[in-house]
Amino acid sequence: MSASSLATVVIVPFFGALLWVTPAITRPTLQFGVRIPGDRAGAPVIRRERRAYYWRTAAIGVCFTITAVLVQGHASWWLGRIILVLELAADLGCYQIARKNIAAVKNAEDWFAGLRQMVATDTSWRTDPPHFPVCWLLPALTVIAVTVIVGAVRYPDLPARMVVGFGGSSAGHQAPKSVVSVFALAVGQLYVTALWTGLMLIVYRSRPDIESADAASSTRRYRMYLAAFTRAVLTLIALVNLTLLLAALRTWQVYRLTGIASGLPLLPFIAGLLIIAIVAVRTGQGGSRLSAGSSGHASNALPRIGPARLSRVSPGPARDARLSRVGVGGGPSGGSKRASRLPGESPGQSPEGGADRDDDRFWKAGLIYVNRDDPAIMVGNRFGVGWTFNFANRTAWLVLAGIVAAPAGLAAIMAAAGL
Repeated sequence: MSASSLATVVIVPFFGALLWVTPAITRPTLQFGVRIPGDRAGAPVIRRERRAYYWRTAAIGVCFTITAVLVQGHASWWLGRIILVLELAADLGCYQIARKNIAAVKNAEDWFAGLRQMVATDTSWRTDPPHFPVCWLLPALTVIAVTVIVGAVRYPDLPARMVVGFGGSSAGHQAPKSVVSVFALAVGQLYVTALWTGLMLIVYRSRPDIESADAASSTRRYRMYLAAFTRAVLTLIALVNLTLLLAALRTWQVYRLTGIASGLPLLPFIAGLLIIAIVAVRTGQGGSRLSAGSSGHASNALPRIGPARLSRVSPGPARDARLSRVGVGGGPSGGSKRASRLPGESPGQSPEGGADRDDDRFWKAGLIYVNRDDPAIMVGNRFGVGWTFNFANRTAWLVLAGIVAAPAGLAAIMAAAGL
């Protein structure tokens, strides 16, 4: 079994399982990309669509996994990629079916009628922002340094023509020895590290995704989620770099592996994917599966949460959005709450009948965020964990252009070098 075949056999069931479990780690108020009031999370249509989604995606995952196992070693390398793409497309189809059915019932029954639609803002995000864990980036940089040093030491002893590429087998593509051919994988390490570190830095400067129903706890959970997910991503970067280092060592003839053992360089990458999956399941979307007050250690490790404001959202044509403004304050301990009362509310009473803003119109197909009035470059994913771009933001398009241009330029250089 080649490294490419092993990657297919692992990645196909991995993404199948991840997409199968995604509804369980998404916020209760976001069902298949549809924003719903909290008291509608148990609606019959949602229960029905979740069951159908689980059965459909489970069947899809099993079928495509069996196909990937059966074709490995008997087909070209690109067939595994096609299998993965088809699996993702089928799962996306299941998602769209569920989203369409839930949205139809939501609109027919007008679930947001009479509810105050609110947006929560953490005003301390700029004055007391979370700190990027730079120390967790050191392992990735260390692996890059080791790769460059070993490559420089091995360079004089390498043959005039060498097998290049990830596989490094004798049947692979041969190219003349040059700085580009020898250090191509090191450049790949730099690209992966710079790309994902840069994206996470953008996320740190983006607004947090806060639930208006309990803004203070939601903010704490989001900070915990951001810290945990960032560490997982930086760990994945280090393990991807380690995979590329092991592949480079084989290319530089430091060791040789045959058969199933040729997949050894993939093990760190697979471990990194498992870490990301575990963190995603444990934290949930935006930290929705975390308990902000369950661990004193976790709460004390967080910075003080400043005032979070919940402000009115203008009603749409068929919405009765009433004025509401709630302040969730933080004293020195960050645990106190202040609420500006509406007429008829008693002291200490939280506003009734409120819900997060119905923002479905900004999400195309429930996956693509397009909002010209939102200055954010990246926002939280609608389905599952992680973040996505605001495709109405010009800066986001510049970032995307840079992401595409960098590997395209590298590919051109490698092609010119005969790789």
